[in-house]
Amino acid sequence: MAGVRRLGTVVTQEPVGPGLHFKVPFIDTVDTIQTSLDTFQLNNLTVYTVDNQAVNVGVGLSYKIPAAAVLKLLYSVGRSGNVDISENIRPVLADRVLRVFSTQNTVSISANREQIAGEIRKGVSQALDGIFGIQLVDLQLSSIAYSPSFQASVEAAVQAKNDAIRAENTVVKVRYEGEQLKVQADAQAAVRIAQANGEAQATIAQARSQREASILKAEGEAQAATLVGEAQARIIQQVGTAVNSNAVVVSYETAHRWNGQMPSTVLGNSTSPLAMLNLPSTPK
Repeated sequence: MAGVRRLGTVVTQEPVGPGLHFKVPFIDTVDTIQTSLDTFQLNNLTVYTVDNQAVNVGVGLSYKIPAAAVLKLLYSVGRSGNVDISENIRPVLADRVLRVFSTQNTVSISANREQIAGEIRKGVSQALDGIFGIQLVDLQLSSIAYSPSFQASVEAAVQAKNDAIRAENTVVKVRYEGEQLKVQADAQAAVRIAQANGEAQATIAQARSQREASILKAEGEAQAATLVGEAQARIIQQVGTAVNSNAVVVSYETAHRWNGQMPSTVLGNSTSPLAMLNLPSTPK
């Protein structure tokens, strides 16, 4: 779009669009301005955070010039008829970026990057529209570079954090291994206890069985002895009864048990071996 000056005086009331237009030679001067989408890049802008850390940032924006702002930019900003949009945008953009970063802590810039860009976009949009009538389309934080000292401190902090995590992992590993050893020791102790209990129970059972066997054996022997004694007593009783009823039974039993050999020693006054058997002498 364009505006026309005639002998230095602006004669157009509205911006002139593309097309064929009348111009008085040597008298009229046509001043043009680009109204399509354009970009502006601001690099290596040093800003300071709330903790006094220097940060270099790069900011890029896209903008358009509405028709209502054409004559204002052509003849009310800068020199008459001179289009210098970039130089007008630069200080406004730098100021709004400095304002936003001055409220941020350096360590939180990366985490709050989207929020920071949103605040800068809002401030720049209001300023460009209010001062120049320029329409902001988009704004991006193209780069953020920290100072070497801050980077070194961040690396040291990260290293310390990694060391702490590594130490914590070591503690966890040692604790886990200790718990594993404790579990194994408990299991082995339980096995030994169970084994000892089994052996003790087996010993007790064996002793009980041996005791019961001994008791049964003793009872059997006692019963056998009782039966033998009773049998012997009955025999003695029967023998005694037989002897009492017939005295010859003793002599008969003695003769029955004699093996036919004469005793080699005769005691007493009797010289007859038969007398020892208490047998009657055979008549001559």
